[in-house]
Amino acid sequence: MTDGDKLKQYMLPGRNRRFEEVLDHRTSSIRVVVENFHKQHNVDAILRTAEALGIQHFHIVPQLGDGGIFKDITQGCERWVTIHCHATVEECFSELKDLGFRILAGAFDEGAQQLEDVNWAGKVALVFSNEMEGAGPATLEAVDGLFVIPLHGFSQSLNVSVAAGITIHHVRQVKEKLGDLEGLPDSQRKTLLDEWTRKSVRRSVDILDELEKRR
Repeated sequence: MTDGDKLKQYMLPGRNRRFEEVLDHRTSSIRVVVENFHKQHNVDAILRTAEALGIQHFHIVPQLGDGGIFKDITQGCERWVTIHCHATVEECFSELKDLGFRILAGAFDEGAQQLEDVNWAGKVALVFSNEMEGAGPATLEAVDGLFVIPLHGFSQSLNVSVAAGITIHHVRQVKEKLGDLEGLPDSQRKTLLDEWTRKSVRRSVDILDELEKRR
């Protein structure tokens, strides 16, 4: 019996069922990467949007020389999302490619494809870059492709968190139609269910210690 199983009796009614419903919509075939951001609130907004759209794995490469973002970006969403922090873009991308992900970055650079023209099959990591300058040279050199959201108004740019929301939603819909949206492996589901249960029960550590003493 896992710690989560032991703690279920201390959760509010329906909480475990809600966890299962959320896990049913989590995907292992889309990941999100944010790199070199200046403003914490933009990272927060992307993180919340990604979680709401079923993204479990969220990768962060901080602005060069700024480690503060590691401590402050979570704002509560870290309870439900697996956050991976990386020192460099190269380190982040190497890990993703080892896991079989194609890496595609949002950029206005030459060669960027419109969202609807991109091949979204397989495991994809979506990269959103610096709000001011966009993707840097290291990112542009290392990614497998670039995408851009088509705009039809006088405004020719979007807030990066809005762009991320549009992109994640589009990619998820396309992959669902293709039958290519993979859920989480059973082992990962069980691990997350256990973690979420422990985080949702007040004084879970004390309760588990007391249950162990009663054995």
